[in-house]
Amino acid sequence: MAFEPVYSLLSPSYPDVLATGQAVVEARLLPSGFTVGKVLSASADVTVTAGEVFTGEARYSGKANFRVLVLDGDGICRSLDYVAEFSDKLVGDGITAQTQPILDCRVLDTDIVLATEHEIKLACVAQVRLTAVSGEDVRCLTAGGEGIYTHDDRLDYTRLSCRGSESHSFSDTVAMPNVDELLFCEPRCCVFKRIAGSDNVGVEGVIVSDFTARQGDTVMSVRAETPFTAELAAAGAHSSDVCNVTATVRACQAELIGGENSTVACSYTVDFAYCTFTEDVANPVCDAFSVTNELLISGEAVKMPVPVCEETFFERVEGKVTLDDNMPAADRILATCGSRLNITEAVAGDGKLTVEGMASSSVVYCTEDGQKASAAVELPFSITVSASLKDGDKVVAKGIVTAVTVKVRRDGELDIKADIAVEYSATREEVKYVISELSIGEERALPTGAVAIHIARKGETLWDAAKALGTTPENVLLQNPGITLPLSGGERVVTYRCLNDKH
Repeated sequence: MAFEPVYSLLSPSYPDVLATGQAVVEARLLPSGFTVGKVLSASADVTVTAGEVFTGEARYSGKANFRVLVLDGDGICRSLDYVAEFSDKLVGDGITAQTQPILDCRVLDTDIVLATEHEIKLACVAQVRLTAVSGEDVRCLTAGGEGIYTHDDRLDYTRLSCRGSESHSFSDTVAMPNVDELLFCEPRCCVFKRIAGSDNVGVEGVIVSDFTARQGDTVMSVRAETPFTAELAAAGAHSSDVCNVTATVRACQAELIGGENSTVACSYTVDFAYCTFTEDVANPVCDAFSVTNELLISGEAVKMPVPVCEETFFERVEGKVTLDDNMPAADRILATCGSRLNITEAVAGDGKLTVEGMASSSVVYCTEDGQKASAAVELPFSITVSASLKDGDKVVAKGIVTAVTVKVRRDGELDIKADIAVEYSATREEVKYVISELSIGEERALPTGAVAIHIARKGETLWDAAKALGTTPENVLLQNPGITLPLSGGERVVTYRCLNDKH
């Protein structure tokens, strides 16, 4: 008998979150030409860049852009900004020297540590997440050779077809009539469409910008959306591939062009990082037996995550906020700024996705006697949307606030509506047993009986019955012509042997 097992080497790959960490960034702002009377809002956004990667550790550097809205000693709205550079590292068992990390970052909180007439100290907490392509080679038996009866299983997996990064520039003009001074611009972006093509990836999304400006001695805010499209060069991508794309506004320049019909000219630099994965299938052997010999089998349970989807959905969260007793009552809303979305949990169910988190913003308002004040508002939410997911899928989500609407109620409460965009990606993990090594053992002891009977269990296949009886599947069918497969349970499957025949 020719024993020539055939092996294959599978090289699956998939996106995986390898590490998550937090960095605290501090800033010290010194007003020039005026004194600080009151701080109305403080916010920050953070961008990070991957640095050196070692086994178990990935270093990165970042920039935090702090923006503060204040009232000066004369009651005029002013702005202060500061860029703080920092560096830190992420630690994770899955990080190796060959890891090519994709980093994304979100600001969890921005606090005012100290505020005096001549100095403001701030600190922001940024959460940094490292995603990379993971996967280990899997050796598996695909054929056993002559005399070896094998049973295989379907194994779905994905292979990395391409990855890369590009930067693209976009511009827009926003109308802001009768504005005296542009105080600051707060941009953020999201991707709502990503399509793999032949050697390219098409991306569509939107940049959302909140502009805060001064009109005389008061303040106002204007929100603008800048749609964008980009084609990313992705050599090796195929039109049927699964896409994974992240987009980050790395730089923004906004210039006020004054006059009665004043406008703001904006230019944005957006960094894109992408990976595409080709879907594949294999049929590795998961069980084997021989009629004549014992088999020595080595195998392993293989976890095979497969990217399922990357989607974006838009929703609205609503709530009411009651101002603290020590805060002046609001009469009119002037501006909203520092809006952000923090997602604390994303859980997949059968046909659905549940996302929980917090939408927050700073609301600047005017009191009945004309004084300016502000309040930090937070809207906790739990949203369930339809999604092509299954219970147990692993979901990673992030999002932005696209718009905030605030209305003052007569009883002093604030009605808040926040429109949000949530990007999520999901992977589905299956565990499959594969045989990685097969060899021939001792000859099997021959049965002493002329008849062997197997009482079938429900759902058993021809393979199961043949293995239980120690004979070939062909022999089971030959001697049991009336059986219906798969077996319903309770059937007597019989084989007859000639005792003077060693086979």
